[in-house]
Amino acid sequence: MRKAGILLPIFSLPSNYGIGSLGQEAYNFIDFLAETGQSIWQILPVTSTCNEDSYSPYKTNGAFSGNYDLIDIDLLVEDGLLTYEYINSIDVDKYLSNPRYVDYEKTRALKRILLLEAIKNYDFLSSDFIDFEKNNDFWLEEYSIYMSLREINENKPYWEWSIIKNLSELELEKNNDLLKKFHSLVIYNKFLQYIFYNQWFRLKKYANDKGIEIFGDIPIYISQDSCDFYFHRELFLTDENGEPTLIAGVPPDEFSSTGQVWGNPLYNWDYLENNNFDWWIKRIEKSLELYDILRIDHFRGFESYYCIDKTTKDAMNGYWKKAPGKRFFDLIKENIPNAKIVAEDLGIITDEVIDLLKYTGFPGMKIIQFGFGTNSENLNLPHNFYKNTVSYTGTHDNMTLAQWLEAAPYGPLEYAKQYLRLETYEKYTEGLIRAVIGSCSDIAIIPIQDWLDFGEWSRINTPSTTKSNWKFRLLKDDIHYDLKNYISHITGLYGRYKNR
Repeated sequence: MRKAGILLPIFSLPSNYGIGSLGQEAYNFIDFLAETGQSIWQILPVTSTCNEDSYSPYKTNGAFSGNYDLIDIDLLVEDGLLTYEYINSIDVDKYLSNPRYVDYEKTRALKRILLLEAIKNYDFLSSDFIDFEKNNDFWLEEYSIYMSLREINENKPYWEWSIIKNLSELELEKNNDLLKKFHSLVIYNKFLQYIFYNQWFRLKKYANDKGIEIFGDIPIYISQDSCDFYFHRELFLTDENGEPTLIAGVPPDEFSSTGQVWGNPLYNWDYLENNNFDWWIKRIEKSLELYDILRIDHFRGFESYYCIDKTTKDAMNGYWKKAPGKRFFDLIKENIPNAKIVAEDLGIITDEVIDLLKYTGFPGMKIIQFGFGTNSENLNLPHNFYKNTVSYTGTHDNMTLAQWLEAAPYGPLEYAKQYLRLETYEKYTEGLIRAVIGSCSDIAIIPIQDWLDFGEWSRINTPSTTKSNWKFRLLKDDIHYDLKNYISHITGLYGRYKNR
């Protein structure tokens, strides 16, 4: 079955509280997807993010956590944990800024006030919460402890802690007020996770009932500023002091002429393999509770991973080291049969990576923006697509189509114009969208910005930069009747419209 979907991060939804959430606008967007014949909503990772890593969803404090920034305030009112009387008593406007972009610091400050009030009205003896603790005991306690210690230390990463550096120091602590604060923070962090997961699974059920699959994303790496690294150094490559000497990234590629330094610690694949990849299997199992389809980020890192010296942070002089890709995916399939997994096979792809992708049988990705290079053999040109792929105009890491059409060099742009006869279209972006939707790929995904013909200002992420990323938001008026007809028509024209 040919399927179509739209890429839109949760944080990019409209809302009254500074960031998209799991509330009514998410439900409205699911309705919009259903009404335009879509089958899939693709989002970005929904694990918690941190200020240390510029709120990137690809650098989380906890591999199994939920992003509490996405908790919906109006649903807390609906559930009796808040009142609008209390919300209206706060000067909400001082925490809000440009509705087009997320201001994470202001948004977190506002939501913290509201969530601290909500927790006062929650019954922690409820069977739902007790079951949640029990079912998530393999990660929840450690995550909540780490985040609580982090807050006591002024929300700094563990290597900058000065008040209490570890649990041993906490056990010796004689300051009752500090101990009380720590224990209350642990409960608060568990509460945030409970609320996130509760709201998430309600939303997912609504989407599935409407015939919409949630297409999620699992980052290959974890932040050093995380409970996973703090409590489980054995999972990572470290020195005698338990600190990473090598960090993740990639050499120069189409995104950066000097390479990318991501900064994440690298995995100790020997240890992981000797333990049957237990941590990774749990992680993928948890992700597939959240999502119907799972994109594995940086798939080529499971064949070989790029090592960068942490001291120099020089991505141009790193080196590749082998990873146990086939053995890893054998155990994934053995433990999680019938999992719907997509491989993010972009970047520098070798014959070994192509072989691993064929071995797994996972669909790979095609990006039309990468197609207009030098010749007709480019695998990102639509005539070279094949069924077992997911095709895109671009992803969250790419320029929007409108931006690409302005910024592309003369050669690739002229190639695109001739290949797609773009002069015959009112909007050049429509020609590129039609090519992707009309391709033979089983799944075609279009970012909402491309459907809207939005320019550079709406880009989600620019690799190798930290400013202005993960901030773009829709306004309520962006989703309108003409857009609905436009998407419905093209989706149906190329046989991807899902009738309900």
